[in-house]
Amino acid sequence: MKNFERVLYEALLIAFGKVLAKYNAFAQGSILRDVGREIIQYLNEHGFGFDETGDLDDLSKLTNLFIKNGFAEKLEIVPAEKGDNYIWHNLYGFDAYKELHEISDNPFLACPLNSCLYYIAEKHHKTLRLHNKSFDTEGHMAESQYELVDQVLPEGEDFDQLVIENVRLYELAEERAERLEKAYKEIKALRGIIPICASCKKIRNDEGYWEQVEGYISEHSEAVFSHAVCPDCMQKLYPDYMAEMKKIETKES
Repeated sequence: MKNFERVLYEALLIAFGKVLAKYNAFAQGSILRDVGREIIQYLNEHGFGFDETGDLDDLSKLTNLFIKNGFAEKLEIVPAEKGDNYIWHNLYGFDAYKELHEISDNPFLACPLNSCLYYIAEKHHKTLRLHNKSFDTEGHMAESQYELVDQVLPEGEDFDQLVIENVRLYELAEERAERLEKAYKEIKALRGIIPICASCKKIRNDEGYWEQVEGYISEHSEAVFSHAVCPDCMQKLYPDYMAEMKKIETKES
């Protein structure tokens, strides 16, 4: 009997694949790109680092990262007339992909690696075109023939304007979120109760040490200090100078 985690993963593949199959190529590409970006970010945040070099070799690097961490037992890549044949041995989620094969032209749309590859390819104005796919149930192998092609919209394709508009609205919302995140990172606000000495005005930091107020505020905010002397301190520190200044002001008035 399969464990719950594996069945849940396959269920997500089925759900995502069925939903994607309802959309046209434009919407599918947009969704896959965004999902791929989020997956890569999550992997990087949780110890499975993927250092992009900025060229198309990143596609194979990312694929190797998945294989190394158990996404499939083995992957064979065989050159084909168009692109390459990818032969997956014991692909994780095999049963789900096989079921999606019955309802979708591309059963691998829901594949997390596929989404990541779409994202990387899109950076280079490329996309992945699936030519053939097959499943060997007995051998537990899945085969897919992909070709990396220029990202161009087919002439005469009738794209749903509502889909296009929804994608643009999503992009605008994403841009706004990125601006807010950037602004938040640039702002360091002092919050809560700050323990300050009633006499010398030093502040006790998180480690229990007392430090000058300038140092504490500089460390916990984006403020930059410029020093001057207030009138009260000028009178205390430089009484002769202040007396002379008052004489000058009196004469001028």
